[in-house]
Amino acid sequence: MFLWNTGLLTALAYSGSRFLVAHTKNKNLLLLNEWAMQAVQYAETHLHSSTDKKKSAMSFLAERLSANKLGVKFDDKQLDTVIELAVTKLKGMTDE
Repeated sequence: MFLWNTGLLTALAYSGSRFLVAHTKNKNLLLLNEWAMQAVQYAETHLHSSTDKKKSAMSFLAERLSANKLGVKFDDKQLDTVIELAVTKLKGMTDE
């Protein structure tokens, strides 16, 4: 009762919920990056045209996000950017 009356319980609940939201967003971004890398690796391995590769990677990523109910959290520009970053990272790995 003391915690409720002082507002400490409310403050703790608010802080806890903000932590969970931030943690969930971070997990979603990590998944997005991981799936983008998988999409790019698949496209680089199985396709020849750079246009087809990008379309395939974008399609794969969009399908994966939708299947996990995360499709509405990211727009096309964000998906395009994460695909480009994955391509850059993959090319950097092969150059070493």
